[in-house]
Amino acid sequence: MFEKRRHIRIDADGWAEDIENAQVDVVVTFPDATRWISNFYTIKCIETMKQDYSERKVCLNGAYWCASSPVIIVDNISRERIEQVVDDLIQDGGFEYVFEYFGPVENRDMEASGYPEDFFDNNSKIDPLYVSLQAARIQQMLDQASEEVKMKIMREIFGVCL
Repeated sequence: MFEKRRHIRIDADGWAEDIENAQVDVVVTFPDATRWISNFYTIKCIETMKQDYSERKVCLNGAYWCASSPVIIVDNISRERIEQVVDDLIQDGGFEYVFEYFGPVENRDMEASGYPEDFFDNNSKIDPLYVSLQAARIQQMLDQASEEVKMKIMREIFGVCL
C-alpha cells in the first residue's frame, strides 16, 4: 500500500537530551504528497510519566494516560530506530494502523521542510485501497447517523442536495 520511498521529519531530531527517555512527533511524507503522523514514546519515558503522574495525583494516580494521536513505543528515539520502525511497518503492511493520515503537503511546506529535490511525484495519488477503507468506515458511521447529519455530509463532501 505504501511505497518505500519516504521522507521522515522528527520533531526533536538531534536535540533530545536523552534518546532513551523522550517522546517525539514523527511525520512521514510519501511522493504522493500525503503526510502521516504518529508519536514515538520510549519505554523509559512512559515509566517516568507514570511515576510523575502518581506523585502529582494526576489521572487517577497514574492509572491511565490518553494520547492525542497514535503511539509507538520504542527503546530509543534515535533517527536510526525511527527509520527502522517506519520501514518495518511499511514492509509488513502495518503502517496505516499506527500512523494517522495528516493531510496533504501544502505548497508552502514544499520548500521549507527539507524534501529532497524531485521527491514528489505529481502523477502519484493516495492509494485507492486506503481511500476505500476510509469510505467504508464513513458509510458505517452514516448508517448510524440521523438523516439530518447524512444530508449535511452529502452537501459538504459532494455538493449534493437530496
